[in-house]
Amino acid sequence: MRAHSDPQVQVVSEAEIRRLFNTLRYWERVQNGELRAEVIRESHVTSLTHTEHCSMSQTLRYYGHDGTKIAIVHQYRRRDGTIGASGHPDPKWLRVGDIVYVPQPPASSP
Repeated sequence: MRAHSDPQVQVVSEAEIRRLFNTLRYWERVQNGELRAEVIRESHVTSLTHTEHCSMSQTLRYYGHDGTKIAIVHQYRRRDGTIGASGHPDPKWLRVGDIVYVPQPPASSP
């Protein structure tokens, strides 16, 4: 028997998941060591459309102090360590308490 129930999943707009991510300061909390980040996927960017030469496309998981997964983000990491494109990680999955937020998939073209 599980100690915790499965979280409720809410599909929200990309703007809403970014708003939550920013309001909760997840990225800043990773930077100051309050949360832990782990790179789970990384590849060299071959197209310069999104960022500059020698950048890496990265998917990361963020963990709380108790080891709970609280976010999955995508980012373009430049050679100098800064974040490319918007300058901030792009949240793709976010846990807040017992609710998991995921962005609504883009509408498909007919």
